[in-house]
Amino acid sequence: MSRTPLRGITVADFSRVLAGPLCSQMLADAGARVIKVEEPERGDETRRWGPPFIDDVAAYFLAVNRKKESLTLNLRTGAGIARRLIDRADVVLDNFLRRDLLPEVPRSAVQCTIRGYDADTPEANTPGYDLLAQAESGLMSITGARDGDPMKVGVALADVLTAHYAFGAITSALVERERTGKGARIEVSLFSSTIASLVNVARNVLVTGREAARFGNEHPSIVPYQVFDGSDRPFAIGAGTDRHFQMLCTSVLGRNDLAASRRYATNAARVRNRVKLLDELESAFMKRKAAHWVARCRKAGVPSALVQGVRGALRSPAARGVVDGDVVLDPVMISGARRPAGKRPPRLGEHTDRVLAELGYSRAEIAAFRRDTVI
Repeated sequence: MSRTPLRGITVADFSRVLAGPLCSQMLADAGARVIKVEEPERGDETRRWGPPFIDDVAAYFLAVNRKKESLTLNLRTGAGIARRLIDRADVVLDNFLRRDLLPEVPRSAVQCTIRGYDADTPEANTPGYDLLAQAESGLMSITGARDGDPMKVGVALADVLTAHYAFGAITSALVERERTGKGARIEVSLFSSTIASLVNVARNVLVTGREAARFGNEHPSIVPYQVFDGSDRPFAIGAGTDRHFQMLCTSVLGRNDLAASRRYATNAARVRNRVKLLDELESAFMKRKAAHWVARCRKAGVPSALVQGVRGALRSPAARGVVDGDVVLDPVMISGARRPAGKRPPRLGEHTDRVLAELGYSRAEIAAFRRDTVI
């Protein structure tokens, strides 16, 4: 399989902030040419969302805009330019609330609009942001300490999830277009993407009719599958099977009594007797350092890991393949190889003249566009 399966595909990217730009960066990583359309002088808001900055461009912007070309364009006065660009694009990506901001997209193209809420709901015209999606979808209500307040996830997860749903939908539509010659009209919302990503939690609520609870660093349906404290720092254990639990008790802790107890013989039994079991485990783990327990768990085949900060994670041996300098690469490996970082994120308007020339505009016309602040 090629590492650039979308080579030859052109994406006209009118999106900004995070969900859309992350989706188009994924398309660029897969080989597509992405032309990022930005407001003249200001550009994508995330260029200014710092600190930190590199050469006056926020790291936020740099994280999701590599391998792209930047075309500055005032859509209110440059509709003709947008028309030419869209006519030549295979994919048109936007996150506009109003549909009239873009010319009509040809039927042969794939158009994907990222919204806050779905168009077939009463909230269709309501602007959406990641924080709102996390709040309204229920994600915040199941995140945080049992006795604490609802908590948003530490990264804009609703945006990230939406980007992945959009990427999958776009690539699926491109495959379908190969068979039929017809494009597609795709909508993906932050709210619905986050709801869908609740997976088992959402299904549990639908089955039981009961509200989901917060479990902090525990798992509502698996025990023990959580963070514990060693004598020096926290670590995680994911004993997702009965065998894992048996090995944890016998090979890691030397507690054959726990392994033999009927109260803990199955996962369902451990969930019912969660409080007593966790008291036993927490008391044992506090006696030695976290690294000791992780080493013993891994030797015994029990999934375990230290809880570390982002800096530690980025510098860890496990991250060597996905971190290149100050860039986090596409995590996908194809045929044993990773895709390189490729071109740096573009300077604002860096490729405007070249793209307009490709669209058939003369130097004089381009100069006039710049004089009239169309570009």
